[in-house]
Amino acid sequence: MQLKGEFARQVKKLANRPLLTPGPLRTLSFIALRQPILQSRVVLVRGKLAYGHVRQLKEMDLVAYDKMGQSKLLRTTATFADYFNLPHDVSVMKKELKNVLDLTGQDAGKPGHSEEAADPDTTSS
Repeated sequence: MQLKGEFARQVKKLANRPLLTPGPLRTLSFIALRQPILQSRVVLVRGKLAYGHVRQLKEMDLVAYDKMGQSKLLRTTATFADYFNLPHDVSVMKKELKNVLDLTGQDAGKPGHSEEAADPDTTSS
């Protein structure tokens, strides 16, 4: 795409702007890794600002919820999976997110302490 020089600076500002600021992004990752999760639990861990984060994420169609008593049961949406190029199956998505975020456990860097070694269903070669 080519732009006139006079517009390049303004377009560059828009193109480099992140989708989410760090707070909502952390809340989204917390929801994605622990879904389905009650909003009350998210607020307990992430703080009162999480209410606004969840509202913003809902408006962006990255999370959805079902009413559960006085709280909401949060989960990610197909839009979330598509945007971040993740599988739609929640269990597969969680595994892939843990790999991408390198959350395979505190002992992941130590020999013999990989997630595969801890999982009896996984066979290694």
